[in-house]
Amino acid sequence: MDGSRVEDLSLDEAAALTPDSLLEVRRPVSYKGMRNYIGRMALPSQAYQAHAGWFESRNEQEHYRELLIRQAVMQMATQPLRLAWAFPSGVRTHVPDAFHLTVDGRITLVDVTRRRRLETPEAVAIFLLAQATAGALGWRYELRDELSPQHQRNVSLVYSHRHTTPSTHTWRAAVKGMPATQQVLQAAQALGVGASPNYAAVWHLAATRHLFIDLTRALTPDAVVRRRPLSTRSNPCLISL
Repeated sequence: MDGSRVEDLSLDEAAALTPDSLLEVRRPVSYKGMRNYIGRMALPSQAYQAHAGWFESRNEQEHYRELLIRQAVMQMATQPLRLAWAFPSGVRTHVPDAFHLTVDGRITLVDVTRRRRLETPEAVAIFLLAQATAGALGWRYELRDELSPQHQRNVSLVYSHRHTTPSTHTWRAAVKGMPATQQVLQAAQALGVGASPNYAAVWHLAATRHLFIDLTRALTPDAVVRRRPLSTRSNPCLISL
C-alpha cells in the first residue's frame, strides 16, 4: 500500500494505534505437508469497504468468528504488530494474533493458543509479557484456548447465517417488538410465515448481534435467546493468567 512503513514505537507512541492504521507484520505461508489450515476472512473496518485478515489455524478462525458474534467490533486486524522486550540475555519478540476496537472505544490485543502450550513455561511467560504490555498501553488483553466441540459447532452454524437476504430488514424490525427474553422456538415462530418457524432468521439475528444466545450450550428450540448482549466475562474460552 502507498505510504506503508515499518516503525519502532515507544509505549506512548504505540498507545495511539488503531487496527485500521496497521497492516500485518507477517503473513503465514503454506507448504507441502503442513498440518495447520491457513486462510483469510472478512473483518470489520471503518477505513476500508473491503478488509480481510489472516488466520493460521481452524482454532484461530473459529475464535475470530466467535469474537465477532459476541462483541461489537468496529475495526480488526490480524498479525498487526510485533512486541519486543529487551533483557540482559537478549531481545524477545512476539506477534499477537489479533487486535480489535469495539464500539465502546475499547482496544483489545488477542492471542489464540491451545491448552497444551500453557504447560510450557516459555509460552506462558510470553503471554504474561503481552498482557502486561497491553495493560501499560491502556488496552485489554485476551488469551483464548480451544472452543469446546459444542461451542465450535454453534459458532460455525450461527456465523454461516451472517449473509443478508431480502427479509433482513423485516427481521431486524421485528426484534424491537419481541420480549427481552424468550425461547428460540418462540422467536422462530414470531419471525416465521404462518405455522412455519424461521430458525434461519434467528441465527441471522444472532450472527449480526440483534439477538444474543449462549453459544456454549446446545441450540435447541427451548434454548434462551435475549435482546441484550451476554456478559463477555462469562466466556469459557478466555484464560485468566
